Amino acid sequence: MVQVMACARMWIGVLLGMTLLAAAGSAMSVEDAELEAQFSEGMDALNDNRLKSAIRAFSRILDREPALHRARLELALAYYRSMRYQDAEKLAQAVLDDPNTPPEVRVTVLAFQAQVRRDAEQFARKHHVSGSLAAGFMHDSNVNAGPSQLNIRVGDTPASLTPASVSKSDNAYVLNGGIDHLYKSGKPVEVGERSGMLLWQSGASLYSRQYHTYDDFDLVIASLNTGPALLMLRNWRAALQLKSDYLTLGDRALGWFNSVNPSFTWQFRDGELSWDAIYTRRFYHRDIDKGRKGDYVATGVTLGRHFDQRRIAATAGGRAIKFFADDDEFGYNGFELNGGISSDTYRNGTAYARYRFSYFSYDGNDPLFGKDREDLEYRATIGLTHTFNEPEDLLKDWVVNGFWERTHNNSNIGQLYSYNRTQLMLMLSRGF
Repeated sequence: MVQVMACARMWIGVLLGMTLLAAAGSAMSVEDAELEAQFSEGMDALNDNRLKSAIRAFSRILDREPALHRARLELALAYYRSMRYQDAEKLAQAVLDDPNTPPEVRVTVLAFQAQVRRDAEQFARKHHVSGSLAAGFMHDSNVNAGPSQLNIRVGDTPASLTPASVSKSDNAYVLNGGIDHLYKSGKPVEVGERSGMLLWQSGASLYSRQYHTYDDFDLVIASLNTGPALLMLRNWRAALQLKSDYLTLGDRALGWFNSVNPSFTWQFRDGELSWDAIYTRRFYHRDIDKGRKGDYVATGVTLGRHFDQRRIAATAGGRAIKFFADDDEFGYNGFELNGGISSDTYRNGTAYARYRFSYFSYDGNDPLFGKDREDLEYRATIGLTHTFNEPEDLLKDWVVNGFWERTHNNSNIGQLYSYNRTQLMLMLSRGF
């Protein structure tokens, strides 16, 4: 999809230059004031992505002046961006069939026609299967997200935690693989002035984190997802995903989460604004987690912008969160604020940094301390990715990603729920 959009942007410039050359031809001049007004109307509509209006304007011009290739080429562009590839190719061929078309224009039209044919072939391909594989090593300073001290106070009474409850560090290896299937209807979908395509996205993935010593905290997540999407090129996209996750912790089943996730993204020059929401029904298998069963709901927006010819990208967003647990001790409401930036720092290399602040207020009193619990979480991530793109690269098409992540959880019940955690990760991944 990104390739199609990039090609569309490229051919806007190509055809505008092409029409200037075409205007130099004896049959391609516009002298009639009314035709000039209609042509300006069509160009304004085309630049504003009002494709139906552009098609009407250029079609009216050709009804009056069938030999005016300047309008014919702009109409071909409007058809191309509406994914009416056969119509675009026919118009381009009409310009090529005219013996008066200048050689320099003919070369450009032939290139455009070839691009139309390639995109038409891709658009007609209804099924696309892709996959990914990632493997890496991680150091985790606090595997169990525990406090750093054994001794706590419950009111005025001193107490001691078990050694297994305080923070434990360990190393782990991580594996992550997935397969995705994309189905395209093969027919343009018209919404207002624009044309788009209807998709159906499905996938399956498996994530595994295996610790060297504390294998009680080994985590495996098996996921399935499916759902429709509507893509309006250069304008907006919407999707609805249904997802099911099965989790194991250690050698036992942990839980089964089923989610509904709608999303909508509005695109604008050098950026986009996204909204998404998620509802998850959480089931737990262990007796100790029965009170955690419940409904998780969250919604939020994210703004993304590109700078310096897309070499720098920045994001900022926030979301509201609510978890309705069977036991109020585990239920909470809260919010998250996040931001990030990435930059192409050298050839094939990108550095990035992210920061997230979260606030959680729990519904019920903590049973040990007998008071409401509130947590503030601060999470910072710094990383670097390198893509092996050079012909001589031994790992060509693979991506290496290394990052450092620091989490600080500050709770008003400080001795028990406040903790620090540092994770170091080195991952090697590839798409297929």
